[in-house]
Amino acid sequence: MNILLVYLKQKWTVAEYVEKALKKFANVYSFDFASTPYWGDFRFRLPFYIPKGWPVSVLKVIKKFNVDFDLIIEITSAGQYHLTGYKKLKKQNIKNVLWATDIYRFDQRKFILWIKDDFDYIFSSQKNFLEVFKPKSVYWLPYGCATEVHKKFDLPKIYDVVFVGNTNPKVYPERVRLLKLIGEKFNLKVFSGRYGEEMSKIYSQAKIVFNKSAGGEINMRVFETLATGSLLLTDRLKPEAGLEEIFQDKKHLVLYEDEIDLLEKIDYYLTHESEREEIALAGYKEVLAKHTYEQRVKEMLRIVKSVVSN
Repeated sequence: MNILLVYLKQKWTVAEYVEKALKKFANVYSFDFASTPYWGDFRFRLPFYIPKGWPVSVLKVIKKFNVDFDLIIEITSAGQYHLTGYKKLKKQNIKNVLWATDIYRFDQRKFILWIKDDFDYIFSSQKNFLEVFKPKSVYWLPYGCATEVHKKFDLPKIYDVVFVGNTNPKVYPERVRLLKLIGEKFNLKVFSGRYGEEMSKIYSQAKIVFNKSAGGEINMRVFETLATGSLLLTDRLKPEAGLEEIFQDKKHLVLYEDEIDLLEKIDYYLTHESEREEIALAGYKEVLAKHTYEQRVKEMLRIVKSVVSN
């Protein structure tokens, strides 16, 4: 099975993990979005998008590889990138897929809605935004963990509460507000610009890892934290987000309702070590059993009726 994977090649991204997982089941050829122009509607605030350079056709990319592809997968990433000419693939009987990520962001959602009709299949990383694709068929495919990177390190728990991520108050004001409250009462350690195994080692050394979604979505931090075997304390999401469909509160992770509940639960789980570690271990086992990127690509291939060789 020959698959063309199209994405912006950056380190520590979903697309990078997906490529490694896909290579276990198929011959994978990748094309870097950096070779294509950025698309935008910012020039004249138009209802459609204009490339900043000459657009690149998917047919041209296929010709470059000189391979008979069975499937093409395009994964959204930072910025607005897209190949043209997907509708012409029907004549060649090549299926194509879009995996839409970070749809909670308005700019990303608007761009994805503009390109969605080019694809045979659409997968969304966030369940609570499936409705925006209607009447187009769309499938929920959450983020996952890359077990070669997101893993448990046998290190001492030297941090009480940890957060790893962006703390720009203009982008994540509520996250920053909650971190300030935590830091006033507990021993909080905040890291930015840490990825891969370095991030996993930090999580492994934490008694509690704090998370706050940006738009009521299940973010990557949920899976990446659980894969390190530390307790995840994250905000309770609306039912349509699907978090409690895949993980159980106080069994695999711990959910907080508001700032008062957040501080109370930090205090409780810092002083109840055995209960904390029992939940962390259950979450660790659950994420490895059901939520790896290898399992995600298997599900995607199953849905598009492709044959996966075990």
